[in-house]
Amino acid sequence: MPLSYQDRTQTPALTAHLHDRRPRPVAPRRFGRREFEKLDVYGFFSVKEQRSVEVAGLAAFGTALKLECHPETLAYVERPRHLQVAERTVELDFWTLTRTGREEFILVVPDAACRTIPGGARTALDAELIANAAWNAGINVRLVTEFDIRVDGQRTIVRNRLLVFSQLAQSLDNNLAIRSRLSAYFAQIERARIDQVEEALRPIPAPDLHAVICELACLGVLGFDLAHGLTRHTLIEWRAAR
Repeated sequence: MPLSYQDRTQTPALTAHLHDRRPRPVAPRRFGRREFEKLDVYGFFSVKEQRSVEVAGLAAFGTALKLECHPETLAYVERPRHLQVAERTVELDFWTLTRTGREEFILVVPDAACRTIPGGARTALDAELIANAAWNAGINVRLVTEFDIRVDGQRTIVRNRLLVFSQLAQSLDNNLAIRSRLSAYFAQIERARIDQVEEALRPIPAPDLHAVICELACLGVLGFDLAHGLTRHTLIEWRAAR
């Protein structure tokens, strides 16, 4: 059964966790031994899913990082099901659930299965067939191309850093205390650079502060422009309702 998130607000509370404890309606298909030998497998421990996530290929890895760090994504599962498309069976890459309650599946399309469209972007050669198959199956399928992930390359690097710091934040005994200090600080100021926050919230250790800032960014409580990278000079702002 689909998860019900109607009791969740659009903006997460200050005490919110990245992981939603309710069971997912689908389960990840695990790679077999031969697949590990043949495929280019990437893995990481997901704070959002509280388990190891493993995907094949850089495009799928970039997509998984985006789902892991995107505030609107509450849950995701890799390789959740297959879809019959005309005469062939396709394995979908992800199932996702957003804060609005929308469920959809994602299919990562390699360059070899794409064509260039006006404007220079790429789309799947059989996009219409996939759309028809999804309609017949009663599911939503969104196509993500390798081209999309390459264009998003800089943001993928930033998301990787967000993931690492968010993992660190889980082990901090002073996590909630730092969140409270950040909330009080941003109640007085609209936005600030991370180094300015460091100075204002001394003597909180900078690594602990950075970890909690990244965790809150993944929750959507704090925001910054991923296109500009993530350094001590990054400008951040408080986005949560008080």
